[in-house]
Amino acid sequence: MRSPVWVVWVVLAWSIGWAPLEMDCAWPQQARSVVGRLMLSEIEGAEDTNRAAMWEAFGRCPGGSGAAACRRREQQRFEAHWERQKRAIEDKYRKMLSEFEERCQASAA
Repeated sequence: MRSPVWVVWVVLAWSIGWAPLEMDCAWPQQARSVVGRLMLSEIEGAEDTNRAAMWEAFGRCPGGSGAAACRRREQQRFEAHWERQKRAIEDKYRKMLSEFEERCQASAA
């Protein structure tokens, strides 16, 4: 069963991917603010999804003496995956801002 947060994240990610983000060079601070909020929203949604998947993986660990080691391995695996995913999201928005600033500088010249 998917959580409501997961559904919101998917809808947000889809809308960001398909709707062009209007960023006006006349209002650069507002554009940066919108991009920052979108990035944080995407990070939070991805983190929630990753955390839920990690807890599901914990539930598949065997009981008894092997449980703690299994949970530790799963946690390390999910943390490594999360760090890569978060870095990719941050890179995506850094690139978006960089391209915006380059476009604004080119239009001002």
